[in-house]
Amino acid sequence: MDKFETGWQEFAQNGNFLELTQQFEKSIPAGKEIVLDSGASLKLFDTGILQVEPASASETSLLISSGIHGNETAPIEIVDQIVRDIVNGKLEVKAKLMLIIGNPPSMNIGKRFSSQNLNRLFDGRYKNSESQDYETERAKVIEQAVENFFGEDNQPNISRYHFDLHTAIRASQYEKFVLYPYLDERPWDKDHIAFFGGSDITTVLLGNQPAGTFSYYTSHQFNALSATVELGKVKPFGQNDMDDFSGIVENLNRLIKGKPTKTVAFDNDLYKVFQVKQEIIKENENYNLLLADDVKNFTAFNKGTVLASDNQGLQHIVKNDGEAIVFPNNNVPVGQRMGVLLEEVQL
Repeated sequence: MDKFETGWQEFAQNGNFLELTQQFEKSIPAGKEIVLDSGASLKLFDTGILQVEPASASETSLLISSGIHGNETAPIEIVDQIVRDIVNGKLEVKAKLMLIIGNPPSMNIGKRFSSQNLNRLFDGRYKNSESQDYETERAKVIEQAVENFFGEDNQPNISRYHFDLHTAIRASQYEKFVLYPYLDERPWDKDHIAFFGGSDITTVLLGNQPAGTFSYYTSHQFNALSATVELGKVKPFGQNDMDDFSGIVENLNRLIKGKPTKTVAFDNDLYKVFQVKQEIIKENENYNLLLADDVKNFTAFNKGTVLASDNQGLQHIVKNDGEAIVFPNNNVPVGQRMGVLLEEVQL
């Protein structure tokens, strides 16, 4: 018996999806499948990409992704626990389900990515990348898996969901928040926002333009209710307190089981809602944010504050009091965003 077959048999016994993905980070035989006593089946599309089919047809297709950035360990541990609970019979599956650990090689070295940011390569943008590397190939493979997954659902009554779970490089004034991708002129769904309120997440960011993110891809291509879900600050494996994520985990499990989810009806007095105004793009190698490393996400600035500059007089100056920043990061290639500016709004 070869090494992968041994690993697959161990997975079929204990459901250790993380260990299987760590051990076989790139090359695996596709199409391996197990059928549980419940009648649900688990099929491995590729390393870190697992599809779960319930015993009977479902009107819900649910995609839960993690590890699109390899060092964001808490979401990976959440996905791993979901798989364990399914395999061990602790979590009944009523929804059609796909679970993803996005960037296994980067996960194994504790890095955000190996060559380039995977979460800028979706919606076909990997095709136009200057370098063809693991991340471009991985974006293609993930898109193929998702197309197979959502593309099978050609009935109008199917509800499609995508939760792309992340943790942030920096701490945040609002620890957990949801970033909705630009909806191509569709209205914001307050009932979906209420799901996050029931998951103990009441800070919402509204995207303003198409992007290469995974959640934009699934929203744009498949009309999924998609969201990038930020669950706190990046920590190494073993240092996450899983109790911190109990709200979102419970609601995801309810969706998987086909049970009603907890909700908090949308009200502007209960939620903090921000509209993305602008991205600060790294215009050249010397153009950097003028922020200390401990500046938190959602820090607001006064009008006239210089947020970024280079040695040639290029500057980014805050135009209005109260503009806030998220995802500040100077360590990005020229042409990519160094930060996102927000304004608080009401829906």
